[in-house]
Amino acid sequence: ISIPKRHIVVWDSICSNEQRAQYSLESFRYERPTNIPPARAGDCGMYSLKYIECRALGIEFSKKDFAKPNGKTMRDKMAVDIFQELPDAHDFENKDNDANLGAYEG
Repeated sequence: ISIPKRHIVVWDSICSNEQRAQYSLESFRYERPTNIPPARAGDCGMYSLKYIECRALGIEFSKKDFAKPNGKTMRDKMAVDIFQELPDAHDFENKDNDANLGAYEG
């Protein structure tokens, strides 16, 4: 998105033409590439993240790399990558408040 240029590039593998019509982009110049491989049901979040990652790194996005058998591995790796990028990721103490688990019982 470039606000000064009033330009948006929409990377969308899900919305139908009817859904797209709901959003007014009249004041923006935009492009909607059509060569995006479609996501399968339930995969859209991971698919979108991996597609964005490939675009950002200049890597060709291969639909076969996104095959169903790779789904869990990709999700696990993404979770680890995100966790490792957190500031102080390894300094967490007991922040889930286990001492108060019974507070809402009974």
